[in-house]
Amino acid sequence: MSKKTVILLVLVLVVLAAVAKKAKSPQRSEWHGLTETEARSRLDAKLPEKIPAEKRTMISDKVVGKMRDRGVIVEDPAVPDDASELTDHADPAPAN
Repeated sequence: MSKKTVILLVLVLVVLAAVAKKAKSPQRSEWHGLTETEARSRLDAKLPEKIPAEKRTMISDKVVGKMRDRGVIVEDPAVPDDASELTDHADPAPAN
């Protein structure tokens, strides 16, 4: 192989690697920053219905665990124990 052929081959490989990386980045950003609940619901939507529910749960647990370890997903917001904290405590005005 001539020197020109080797340089051309290396250039083609570099371009292919750049294209592959560029194509992969939108997929990552699509999942980045989701909460665990959101990630599980997206996974559930993507998994075929043929898979039994128990198996789907195991798959979701493994995938979400890896995503959590890598910092892709964030924690679900804390839900207060007392739901009354979410409501306005002011008494409504009496109707006349």
